[in-house]
Amino acid sequence: MKRAWISFLFILLVTFSISAQGIYFDIGLGFGFGQTEIDGTNVTDSMVLGFKEFGGEVGLKLGYGPIAGISLYIVGEFSGITHVIKGFDDLQCTSVLIGPGIIFYPIPLIQFGASIGYSYVGINTNLPAIPHYGKGGIAWNVYVAIDLGKKNHGLLIGLKYTRANNPLEISEAETMSSLISLIAKYAYRHKI
Repeated sequence: MKRAWISFLFILLVTFSISAQGIYFDIGLGFGFGQTEIDGTNVTDSMVLGFKEFGGEVGLKLGYGPIAGISLYIVGEFSGITHVIKGFDDLQCTSVLIGPGIIFYPIPLIQFGASIGYSYVGINTNLPAIPHYGKGGIAWNVYVAIDLGKKNHGLLIGLKYTRANNPLEISEAETMSSLISLIAKYAYRHKI
């Protein structure tokens, strides 16, 4: 987690050293339905039927663009998703992504984005058999959003798919978290 914060601070420094003319910034939230697998077994399938897994996310992107007269932005992303499984013992799985991404506007109303990077996972639970910490892994996301903003300020509403893969620290079991969410974000960007 310490490496994630150091990388995030590095991205901030690089971003603010670039001319303010091309700064891209967005921050937002998302909510949806998730799935957590440990060594290929869906966690909710291994519990009593009827349990549902809900997820949420928060994210921040900083970057530069548009590039070469094209509506293309290069960004660094720091985001996290959390899954909560409600049941006899609540289980919460949190994954963090830090890494590079791209944003593209094929038309002024539509934004596409994708990121890939380092991932860290932590599990909070009362269940004694599940290790609580993970090692570094990989995470990625893709999304499409409608940009309802005016001038340089945007209001983005869209759909996002996020996935994170991490081995757990003690057992080496592979955790895979995925989330399909409805997102809402504020963006500051220079549009072409």
